[in-house]
Amino acid sequence: MKPYIADFDSAAGMLRALANYLHGEDFPLLGALPRWRAPDMKVIATVVNWLPNNLKEQVYIWSGWSEAVAPRKLHHANTNKVAEWVVSLYPKRTYPAVAIGSSNGALTHLWAALGIPWLPQTFLIPVARSGPQPDEPFEDVKWAERWAAVFLKANPDVQLHHMHDPNQDRLMIQRMAYFRFKQLRLGTAYEQFLVQTLQPGGTIFIVECGLKWPTTRFGERHIFQFGALGGATSDEYHHGGERVEDYLRRYHARRTAWEAPAPDCDRPEAEWGFRAATPR
Repeated sequence: MKPYIADFDSAAGMLRALANYLHGEDFPLLGALPRWRAPDMKVIATVVNWLPNNLKEQVYIWSGWSEAVAPRKLHHANTNKVAEWVVSLYPKRTYPAVAIGSSNGALTHLWAALGIPWLPQTFLIPVARSGPQPDEPFEDVKWAERWAAVFLKANPDVQLHHMHDPNQDRLMIQRMAYFRFKQLRLGTAYEQFLVQTLQPGGTIFIVECGLKWPTTRFGERHIFQFGALGGATSDEYHHGGERVEDYLRRYHARRTAWEAPAPDCDRPEAEWGFRAATPR
């Protein structure tokens, strides 16, 4: 069973597509739904496409919310269980190489061509909530601080990147917060997988995406990121501009630019960037 993480996330999608391929199976839909459900989803998608835009948005919002974890359950969200789930997806055999690290679509195709598994560093845990509005990042930060502490206390070997993107994730973040975690150490499940499946003399590829983004530290392992790669630039997220004004006007927002916590450092981007661990 998939623990806590979002099916709609890039890492989960690439992971399941690759695992399916290594099993000799295809990947018909995001989330790796069983083949028999694919026709049903096509019918549902056709019906949704006929809905007015405002109703389409509500379907999108609530379908995403259905995957979210209740905040009160975050102390049960064990990232070691996530790693165990990852390795369970792959065929039980030996491999000439294993990849570890950042998500990358092009490299996912390469891992499939080479016939090797990939162990992601970063996953998304969607946390259910209501109240904070997409254009009010300070509200989201305030709401998240308590629950970030709960999650990090239960998971000492990860760094939490709380991401708030009112541009690309505007609909989703109306009902959830994006908690992306990055594993700082391999952990037991990944270590055992390497020992049991990597052929003698095999290769370990470390996928280190160097993408950075302006971020704000709220704790030793708690980072807040406003905005993300794609669409608006980091400068537009933090300082506004004509395109931001036009965007907010279209959504009848109460403001002409966003106000977010001031960045204190460029750090690995929440979804794509690789976080190297510091020695204990």
